[in-house]
Amino acid sequence: MYSSTLSAIANAADFLTYFRKLPRNQQDMIAPHLDAPQRMALRVLNCCSELEGQSVGAIANLAELHQESTRAILKSLEGRMVAAEVTAHGKLWKLS
Repeated sequence: MYSSTLSAIANAADFLTYFRKLPRNQQDMIAPHLDAPQRMALRVLNCCSELEGQSVGAIANLAELHQESTRAILKSLEGRMVAAEVTAHGKLWKLS
């Protein structure tokens, strides 16, 4: 994944936080008009849980994205929208 794409995602974290608080019907109307990096980040975020951490592989499968792309997106949003917990089975990601 290009560094410019990851920068765009990291820079959009505040907007994405606001966007995800909108009613679902408004999100569905606006989402197609967002740029590709924001839509991709939203796909990943929509596959994360606030309650239970998930592996990158599980999130990638749900988001239908490549595992390395998913990992890069999560790392670009780490500390702002997602958190990683290191376990015996590796890092588990969840919404923060």
